[in-house]
Amino acid sequence: MPYARDVKMPCGRARYCGRTGCRHAAFCAGVGRAAQTPPATGGAQRAAAPGKKPLAHPADIGYLYDGSLAGFYCCVHESVYSHQLPAQIFEESTAPPSLFEQRLIETDPEKAAKVQQSIPRRICQRAEEIVHCVFLSHTPQKELALLRFLLLGYQLGAQAPWMLAHEDVKPVLAAEHHLLGEVHLLKGFIRFSDYGGVLTATITPKNFVLPFLVEHFTMRYSEEDFMIFDKAHKAALIYENRQSRIVPLEGVDFPEADEGEERYRAMWKQFYHTIAIKERTNHKCRRTHMPKRYWENMLEMAELL
Repeated sequence: MPYARDVKMPCGRARYCGRTGCRHAAFCAGVGRAAQTPPATGGAQRAAAPGKKPLAHPADIGYLYDGSLAGFYCCVHESVYSHQLPAQIFEESTAPPSLFEQRLIETDPEKAAKVQQSIPRRICQRAEEIVHCVFLSHTPQKELALLRFLLLGYQLGAQAPWMLAHEDVKPVLAAEHHLLGEVHLLKGFIRFSDYGGVLTATITPKNFVLPFLVEHFTMRYSEEDFMIFDKAHKAALIYENRQSRIVPLEGVDFPEADEGEERYRAMWKQFYHTIAIKERTNHKCRRTHMPKRYWENMLEMAELL
């Protein structure tokens, strides 16, 4: 067990200060105090002091909000100041019937800004990144999972995102990992077609990945005009005149491919089949690295469906 000289508290102090009002008290009481106390003889160790009381207690109530990030921040504000942990949080337009009391949380820009600013200040910048990422994921009840994560972060501070096995941290990290994994795959799986000098592509991801694809494709095709249409979420990333934007789009009808585009498609298919080694064909391995749900938007794979 290390002594005080080997331990650095989250606030920068070398030892546990003992202040009850300090926001690092839960960490210091559990780790710092134990580190300052030499091991007891006979193997007995001093038990860690209990942590703070939870900021909110479970309540038989459901929150309804407008589906925006600002609206979710207002749900966090309501939970913290009412000391209630709702059983459900749903977007108002898609909320299913429920036996719980439903409370509509109005979106207040002032409250939303207050919560947004509190996350990097009271927890850390990493926590803010997790919230922005997970909010765009397809995880069921992501709002409730994020609320529980933030309440834990407000209690424990900067170490909360690194408590990988904690029941309130593990689900949000798994959601972030799934979204970023899908972003990584789509950077290689997106197939563009040329329609009159504009590159277009269609994707059907599970998560809302367009904000995470902007930097990659605008740098890769900085001299081109292109559009990536997210059919699943009815939105499109449009890059035109060196300006990018994400806009809602219900649907799009692409024109028939011209002779030049058809020629390029034929060459790409021929290249794909030419480099394949027939004797090493492994369909199971291919599905592992190239999941089948992406095939419908991949020129070389669509014909195999």
